[in-house]
Amino acid sequence: MRALLLCGGFATRLEPITYFIPKPLLPIGVGGKPIVEYILDDLVSSGVTEIVLSTNAKFSNAFEYWTKNQLDGSEATVQMVVEHTTGNHEKFGAIKGIEYAIEQAKIDEDLIIIAGDNLYDFSVKEILDYFGKHRHPTIGLYDMKDLEGAKRMGNAEIVGDKVVSFVEKPKHPKSTLIGIAMYLIPKEMLNTFSEYLSEKNNPDGMGNFIEWLIKKTEVKGFVFHGNWHDIGTLETYKKVFDEYGKK
Repeated sequence: MRALLLCGGFATRLEPITYFIPKPLLPIGVGGKPIVEYILDDLVSSGVTEIVLSTNAKFSNAFEYWTKNQLDGSEATVQMVVEHTTGNHEKFGAIKGIEYAIEQAKIDEDLIIIAGDNLYDFSVKEILDYFGKHRHPTIGLYDMKDLEGAKRMGNAEIVGDKVVSFVEKPKHPKSTLIGIAMYLIPKEMLNTFSEYLSEKNNPDGMGNFIEWLIKKTEVKGFVFHGNWHDIGTLETYKKVFDEYGKK
């Protein structure tokens, strides 16, 4: 199993602080630990030590500095893949970025894909163990318990543990379950990203890919329990920063 951390966004909603600092490297809590470092620590403790980090040309130096100076002594090995983009107008889109990272890093084994701005207090080991039992494409889900909130996210409907529908930002959510930008793909299905793009589908928004994928094969949904945070605005960033600072 390898991990792909998606850190290629420009987080314009968090400007001006993200003019200079990529969102996954924003400090959270005591000691200023970056968001992405919480994810990496969780992966390592769950037995995943080979990490591919996908970013853009604007922020590549910041991530290089972090990997060289902050991860000294870590069990993780981090391979960087850099998209040659410097702003939103040039960005690949999430799905095209994943395809590019798979090609550049020559990934040919089971893959867990996680957005680099995910902040949670559960463990990916739960979904890794679950995936190991069935080896179907699997998405991490979280129950917001709020239909209004689900309108702003990728919304999932499951029957048992099978995902039967997935819609990005629906006007009428079918459940309070949302995708948390965590996906497990078996190695034999890594080519589905290229297949999706070859059909001229939208290269951005993983929800679009999941919506397409559930028509092709069985996709499982794993519901996490605990706390998960969507840091989408300066207000929510401040709230989470203060919360973690008290821990």
